[in-house]
Amino acid sequence: MRAGWAWFAGGDGYVLRNVPSEASFLNGLGMWVAGMAIVSGFGMTVAASQWWSTSITSVLWVLPLWAVLYCLIERLVLKSFGTSWAWNLVLTIPRLVLSLAIALVIGLPVAQVIYSGSINDELSKTTTTRIHQATNEITRTYGAKIAAAQKEITVAQAEEASLQRQVTNSRFLADCEAGLQTCSQTHKLGRGPYFRRDARRAAAAAAELKRARPQIESTIAANRRKIEVWRAAESSQIANRIATIKADRDFLARQAALERVEKASPAVRKYVEFFLAFLIAIDLVALMLKLTHLFSTGGAYERSAAALRANDLVEVHRLQERANVLTRRITLQSQALQDADELRIRGEISREHEPERDELGLNELPSRRPPLGGPAPATPLGD
Repeated sequence: MRAGWAWFAGGDGYVLRNVPSEASFLNGLGMWVAGMAIVSGFGMTVAASQWWSTSITSVLWVLPLWAVLYCLIERLVLKSFGTSWAWNLVLTIPRLVLSLAIALVIGLPVAQVIYSGSINDELSKTTTTRIHQATNEITRTYGAKIAAAQKEITVAQAEEASLQRQVTNSRFLADCEAGLQTCSQTHKLGRGPYFRRDARRAAAAAAELKRARPQIESTIAANRRKIEVWRAAESSQIANRIATIKADRDFLARQAALERVEKASPAVRKYVEFFLAFLIAIDLVALMLKLTHLFSTGGAYERSAAALRANDLVEVHRLQERANVLTRRITLQSQALQDADELRIRGEISREHEPERDELGLNELPSRRPPLGGPAPATPLGD
């Protein structure tokens, strides 16, 4: 029997041949897993478009990739169930954690899409406020520098104007004393002492003005150049800051805007929480159906799989024992060969020592017993 849709639910055709009654349930569960993989893949695609602030069409490759990964994860989880209730309950814990993570990863970006109108309005308000704050900060920073430079220009211009007034007034008074009766202070016309006094004052003021004018003009020109540079930098920084603030519409900025919308409207928060709970529940349907089926029917498929695994373990045990016997036999043969080699080597060594004993005459040592002599000659009894 082929697994078919049951493959997505962790089924195996070899096991289903023993329990064909489980095929219908596993096929239905496999269809649900495949459908959820597609739905979850589409949700992950929407989430990816929100993460990277791009269109859905540019991240469509996420859909098949996540669908395949989702099917593999679900198959491994459902295939790991066995006949132990405690183990099955423990197995649900990491799947619950994974479901919560998937709900957060998919649910929050999808919620941003649902409330995109409110989020865009909140972002517009925040952007305007941030632009005003940034503009004021930059303007204050450069405004202080520009004001100081303008103050230096004003002081230099006032100094120049004061010297110029001294020259003008002294020349006017000298001209009055020289010939203009209506403005003379002494009413004694002519180039007398007062004329010479005012002429000296005018000459001294003119000399001072001539001496100070290059420095004054240099100070004014330098400060005007600084002001131009600072105003250009101020305009550039304001433009860059405004562009940066307007472009700050990524996932975190939109999530912060959604949180502000939730604070302003508690109903939005409740809906977002309900939506996340719905995603968790729909993602756990396959797991709940599997557990319900196990507890209600006793798990015929899992028992059959456990029995087949037990048969496989019998064959594994047979192979292991055979390996142990062969290992023991080889060990004993090796030990016997070592003993035989040791006896052979000892025998050769003993034979090598015998010629040495012959050369030393050790085999012809004299006996401690005296020789008995040769046989006695035969003699007559009477002799």
